[in-house]
Amino acid sequence: MAVTMSQLLGKPGDVIEDCRKEIRLLPSNDRYRISAEILLRNGERRYFRAKSIDRKSATQEILLFIAAVENATGETVMWRLKGEKTYHMSTNYEVSPSFIQRTKKAILRYFFDIEE
Repeated sequence: MAVTMSQLLGKPGDVIEDCRKEIRLLPSNDRYRISAEILLRNGERRYFRAKSIDRKSATQEILLFIAAVENATGETVMWRLKGEKTYHMSTNYEVSPSFIQRTKKAILRYFFDIEE
């Protein structure tokens, strides 16, 4: 029977499997595909799972799907992203500004007279 180098040095087991076990113990970054709940006019609920992971491109993908559903049915559709409490009507969706954008705007408003 052949002896591997790890067995010869006193380290039994498969190196690759040991590394996989260590990786499984590391905390994940909780990245998952974003999904949306779609509520049709007749009360039927459908779920659409976007292919992208980041929120911005997943929202664009969901809005394209909502527009296609509205075009096919001829009715407005209510929808919400997974984890949100409020529904959005049709494709009217505004992304809320990030903390950095809000802070920058507040600083500029404090020092300069900016009209909106």
